[in-house]
Amino acid sequence: MYPNLLGQKAIHNLTDDDMASIIGISRTAYQSKKKSGRFTPEECRKYCDYFGKSFQYLFAKDGDDFAS
Repeated sequence: MYPNLLGQKAIHNLTDDDMASIIGISRTAYQSKKKSGRFTPEECRKYCDYFGKSFQYLFAKDGDDFAS
């Protein structure tokens, strides 16, 4: 998935329930999206707002060159 998004989850000690709540979906739906990596633009925006990080940073994939 997205290592920086998972890193923010770990840094903030968030559970899958917490991550689902941030974007307004169920834990089961979050786990499915986490596995597929398919978040809607609105869900991405909510994570960016919550963590105070750019889209490019949070949703970079392994090998992308985005440091912050």
